[in-house]
Amino acid sequence: MKISSVLPDSIGRHLDDADRSGVHYECRRCGTTLSDDRGSCPACGSGDVAAIPL
Repeated sequence: MKISSVLPDSIGRHLDDADRSGVHYECRRCGTTLSDDRGSCPACGSGDVAAIPL
């Protein structure tokens, strides 16, 4: 049983998307979650992005 099947739809969809990508991108300065490692953080402007394998 997938965990997303017992969670609300919005959370389940997010988890399913994360499972497919295999990588979580996060700003090293402020911790904002990013969609990829290109460019800079929209929250703080930092270009230092962490790529965290899932």
